[in-house]
Amino acid sequence: MLFQEINRLITYDERQRMIPRDRDRLAALLAAARAQAPADHATLRALGVGMLVLGEHEAAIDHLVRAHALADTTRRRIATTLNLADAHRYAGDPATAEPLCRAMLTLARAEAPELVSFTLQHLGKTLTDLNRPGEAREALREALDLRLASGDPDLIAGTRAALRLLDHGP
Repeated sequence: MLFQEINRLITYDERQRMIPRDRDRLAALLAAARAQAPADHATLRALGVGMLVLGEHEAAIDHLVRAHALADTTRRRIATTLNLADAHRYAGDPATAEPLCRAMLTLARAEAPELVSFTLQHLGKTLTDLNRPGEAREALREALDLRLASGDPDLIAGTRAALRLLDHGP
């Protein structure tokens, strides 16, 4: 539930990075959740994502590492690790994000094929930040092919936006 509330307060900027729709509401929501001293995967992950969006990268990384330790399914491990990769990427460290994305792509291909497009999307954005456009385009095109096959218009639009950004910049 917290994750859904946080997601409603997130939008994307011209670089396809998550930003707060309403910074004050997001900060208040996170403060209330933090005050409960959460120790469960879902809340720690949600807090980590919220902190990431607010630019609290170190705190986001800490919460996401803690959430990852509690991830009890492949889906949760992949999602949490991709969030952790984003936290590193947003903090200006895409080199740390890349192996996380690659490891999750391998895991998704082996155990959670429904998450392959997500891992490719994150890898593509990371490679874009690493100024490796050829590899980024390859990952994003594969993600787009999978998303076109699934027919989800929001996911398709997100990948097309990432490809446009790669081709034309912000």
